[in-house]
Amino acid sequence: MLRFPPFVTILKCVSSSLLVGGMLTALVPQSADAQAAVLAADSFNRKVHVASQANEKRPVGGLAKVATAMVTLDWAAASKAGVNILATVPAYAPQIAGNNVLGLQPGDRLTLRDLIYATMMTSDDLAAITLGDFVGRDHLQRLQRTGDPLVEFVRQMNQLAAREGATHTKFTNPHGYENTRAVPYSTAADMARLGLYAISRPALRFYTNQRTRDITVYRGDSQMNLPLNNTNQLLGVSNIDGLKYTSTPRSGGCIVVTAERPSSVTKQADGSSLIYRHRMVVVVIGSANPAAEAHALLQQSWAAYDRWLAAGRPITDERQLLNHF
Repeated sequence: MLRFPPFVTILKCVSSSLLVGGMLTALVPQSADAQAAVLAADSFNRKVHVASQANEKRPVGGLAKVATAMVTLDWAAASKAGVNILATVPAYAPQIAGNNVLGLQPGDRLTLRDLIYATMMTSDDLAAITLGDFVGRDHLQRLQRTGDPLVEFVRQMNQLAAREGATHTKFTNPHGYENTRAVPYSTAADMARLGLYAISRPALRFYTNQRTRDITVYRGDSQMNLPLNNTNQLLGVSNIDGLKYTSTPRSGGCIVVTAERPSSVTKQADGSSLIYRHRMVVVVIGSANPAAEAHALLQQSWAAYDRWLAAGRPITDERQLLNHF
């Protein structure tokens, strides 16, 4: 295995041990965030460049909404219904929601597009529940089955996780708030897998890379325009263009960020050119300051990535790849 020199001065508070560039490097915990689970991988090679406690099962709060959005977008594409169709906030939604950021009420109608914006940008739980209710209900009808639409939707969330190799993940609701008897959980490695799937869809990145957005709520005979402000304070910093920030009492601060650097072009002996794209996905789970920690981790992972590129992109051990975490 190629051994890189330690690069630990930027990330000060991740763990007592850290995988950097394929080797385990000792760190001294320096803050209350010492137990945060982290992972950083590049999206095109799926090479893990920094990791700590990456396979530890933990509550991940609203990061579950990444799966909620992707199940909805996958349904919209497969059913050919699109995302302009209106969905109604179900009567039971306030009883099971954690955060009603937008003040939605049962009977309110929004397009799936605006519900995805509300789910991903502001982490509105009623918006996530409405997505789950609508898509789960339609799925049951198409299968000619009866049942609870949210149960069906969560089943699809877990199927998506399993399909993407997130085998240490269990979702129990569309919003991620820990108000169910069975607490949902995932791992940093699994959330990286789901994050990589999400950013492979340009539509999802568009939903998550905007600082502000106005959405429309139809309430009775009236129409309201509501402004959304993205809770991901890292947007635009160091080329970060997504993906999701959340904080709940049991999960602590959690974030998935992704950033892309300009592509590099390498001339070949035959005169042709090879174009390499560079995108990183960073996951932090259970942090008192997830934004600062994710930004520091992103810088550290890019440094490890650059050393790996300079060495010729060696893969000396398949365990360096996310698929084997």
